[in-house]
Amino acid sequence: MMLSCKEVEYSVGRFRLRPFSLELEKGEYCALLGPSGSGKTVILELIAGLRRVHKGRIMIEGKDYTREPPQKRPVGILFQDYALFPHMNVYDNIAYALKISGMTKPDIFRTIQASVHELDIVHLLDRFPDTLSGGEKQRVALTRTLMTHPSVLLLDEPLSALDAGLRDASAALLKKLSSDGLTVLHVTHDPKEVELLAHRSVTIDP
Repeated sequence: MMLSCKEVEYSVGRFRLRPFSLELEKGEYCALLGPSGSGKTVILELIAGLRRVHKGRIMIEGKDYTREPPQKRPVGILFQDYALFPHMNVYDNIAYALKISGMTKPDIFRTIQASVHELDIVHLLDRFPDTLSGGEKQRVALTRTLMTHPSVLLLDEPLSALDAGLRDASAALLKKLSSDGLTVLHVTHDPKEVELLAHRSVTIDP
């Protein structure tokens, strides 16, 4: 089992996440549905380690990561606003995670060059986030997320800010990542995205 959430619980203020369980196989693409405020993004943040689980366990490839910090989890998360660093150009945004992992500058350069061609952003490396379109920001953020070769990719409404043409292109890219063996958990409100991308869906009740 690639990802296993077992009776995960979390609460903050007046919000309480009901016990949540989910199991995903390698290469499975699962859509996470539910009304606003039901806890979909919270679940992604719990899996990524950005919030601390109060009860339950999170297992990835058979290892318990419930208490591990985010940087030690084989997880990549792509937020709805893409969370690019505005003061860094595209190259430095992508290189950030590799730098803090201790990779040397020559190795960082080679790793980035191998990825930017695949996602068609080589021409953007010197640009800054405020000069990019929505689709360009998404590809940059996705490239940065994939730099660490995560076992599980978490997506928070990744297509919602894109126009129809870019949505189709981005959906095709995400589908390819899944077919290549990456396990994906995708938060969405759009039934069309579920039909197009997901092998199955899970609905969270408020």
